[in-house]
Amino acid sequence: MKSQDVAPSLPAVNQEPHLATSEIIFSRILVATDFSQPATQALKMAILISQIFGAKLSIVHAATPIVYGIDTGPVPIEVLNADLDADKEQVNQLVSSEPGLSALKPSITVAYADTIDLIHQVSRREKTDLIVVGSHGASGLERLALGSVAEAVLHEAKCPVLIVGPQCRPEQYPFRSILLATDLRTTGLRAAQYATGLAERFHSKLTLLHVMKQHPTSPIQEAESIQSLKRLIPPDAESYCKAADVRVEYGEAAKVIASVAESECASLIVIGLRAHVLGDHAPWSTVAQVTREVKAAVLGVRAHYI
Repeated sequence: MKSQDVAPSLPAVNQEPHLATSEIIFSRILVATDFSQPATQALKMAILISQIFGAKLSIVHAATPIVYGIDTGPVPIEVLNADLDADKEQVNQLVSSEPGLSALKPSITVAYADTIDLIHQVSRREKTDLIVVGSHGASGLERLALGSVAEAVLHEAKCPVLIVGPQCRPEQYPFRSILLATDLRTTGLRAAQYATGLAERFHSKLTLLHVMKQHPTSPIQEAESIQSLKRLIPPDAESYCKAADVRVEYGEAAKVIASVAESECASLIVIGLRAHVLGDHAPWSTVAQVTREVKAAVLGVRAHYI
């Protein structure tokens, strides 16, 4: 089963719901580049995962027309074509300079377009099942000025998005320790299937985390959260995971996730996201904050894909 075909499933086991493991295969991967340092790290990660899965890799670059002088008239088509050819050549040089990339024979798309629109256009055309993007990790006014391609892609993507933050460095075994962070309300099932499916494939260490803002007034609430997390672990997890652990922690979600990721030496953080609702930025903000702080890549998985 390919990753985009994964659907939440809760078969009955011992009269209680448990998550069934689904095989995760990334067969078509898209990576966007603007030649920046974050984009370079994202490309390295995309190369590594493509090699691991034997996936087809697509590289996308959205070119921006260069404005010459102060004349506001239309730029001659010959100039536009020359600038676009220069960007294509830069991408070709990038392909030849990155170890292992030429062997993957990636498809390359360079066009004058909005970055986000081009990513989604190529993703639909190539039937991509994983998008990889770099994030500069900006916050506050800098983030408002620069925008966030990663967050915008997450909002609209028809598949999971792997965000490579400013502190993330690709490593040889990117799936060796997986941390799933879930709010246990609307984001658990699909994200859990990616986390457990990858853990099964790579015999990873697996940690499931639920963060509560404050300690509950009754111990029953914590016990229920622990049981809910355990139900997301397939019954046969012990046969393929190095360890499968559940944790309920308290505090600000992003800070706690980052702290647990460090203590568990996580190489991948999987975060479930519900549909983006106007005025509800909390889960998306959490992803942005976690991405800035952790050394691991962050896999954003929407609850539903259409």
